[in-house]
Amino acid sequence: MELQTRLRLSFYREIADINTAHHIRLVQHTVSGKIFVKKELSIYDLQVFQYLMTENIPGTPKIEELIEEGNTLYVIEEYISGNSLEEILAKEGSFSEEKAADYILRICRILQPLHQQHPPMVHRDLKPSNLILTYDGRLVLVDFNSAKSYHPERSQDTVLFGTAGYAAPEQYGFSPSAPAADIYALGVLFHKMLTGALPTETNYTGKFSGVIAKCIEIDPKNRYNSVTAFQKAIEKILKPPLTLEQLKIPEKCQGYALPGFRSRKKGYMIGAAICNRLSFYGIRQCCWYSVDSLQNYQLYHIFLSDTLAGELQRHSILFPPLPPSQSRNSIYFHWIFRLCMDFPVNDYSGFRCGCPCTIKQKSLPPLGGFFFFTTILHSMNQIQRKTQK
Repeated sequence: MELQTRLRLSFYREIADINTAHHIRLVQHTVSGKIFVKKELSIYDLQVFQYLMTENIPGTPKIEELIEEGNTLYVIEEYISGNSLEEILAKEGSFSEEKAADYILRICRILQPLHQQHPPMVHRDLKPSNLILTYDGRLVLVDFNSAKSYHPERSQDTVLFGTAGYAAPEQYGFSPSAPAADIYALGVLFHKMLTGALPTETNYTGKFSGVIAKCIEIDPKNRYNSVTAFQKAIEKILKPPLTLEQLKIPEKCQGYALPGFRSRKKGYMIGAAICNRLSFYGIRQCCWYSVDSLQNYQLYHIFLSDTLAGELQRHSILFPPLPPSQSRNSIYFHWIFRLCMDFPVNDYSGFRCGCPCTIKQKSLPPLGGFFFFTTILHSMNQIQRKTQK
């Protein structure tokens, strides 16, 4: 060992062995008195540890110092005090679905920045003993000794790492370990939390069974393509979209919504929003000759499109609604009345289709557009009042 390396390591006094076989020890800094973990690694990916040291990813131990000499890397990292999920599971047996899902989502947030690197970084050893729940409630992923960068051009991993039961099939030499290997381990870990056993030992039939089954597919291509997709699948089960019955909207009020927005389906609403915007581009072409100020027209266009998209609560402060009414016929009457008023007002001012007038010409304000706004607001206020009842 070189003199400089010995000098740097001399600042860390060994006080206890954590894992003698893997050369992991508890040390104390002789100057600051802080407690750290010292690891002596002969097989490692320096790029992973350098990234963890510079970025300080939340949910991972902070790397204090990296000392490399020859084929050995000395890692001085933060000591995480708490109980591992393995210890907690040994006491509780299993977790509730909500608690297990919360832990898995927190692990996903830790893995996301690692998997999004170029090249992606794979932990390769996700298991309960490598997850520490600190006394202040933080969940920390430890033991990055097996972590490596993913290189798809390689036919397989140069060194086989992982824990039996949690390691993906490709980690046994079939192909290089990609982020899909961590997703496989997440599925096994999820199953372990919910049942207290591995998928090969017992069967889970709860509401997350489909999610777990997709995670532990033998073929990596059939698993979730990212941790984000896996996270969204869990969140969708935890918080499914509200139905009309849950929103307590009476059937007679559902027809008041704009076409395309009545089904509450995302695809239909996106299509309706696109058609609405295209329709106003058509209006622009019809009345372009009478619009002197493109800026004024765009402002009108944005406000009206935004209103039709449903941001009516925000605009109702700027545009006071019409007096309340209790019948559908009165809503139709206001629509027809305002649209009829729109044309003579705009013809008088020299503009059609509710386009705003310029101040330079001292024309009338865009009363037609204002009437159109108030009509929409009035209709939507009717829906809100009926819903509240």
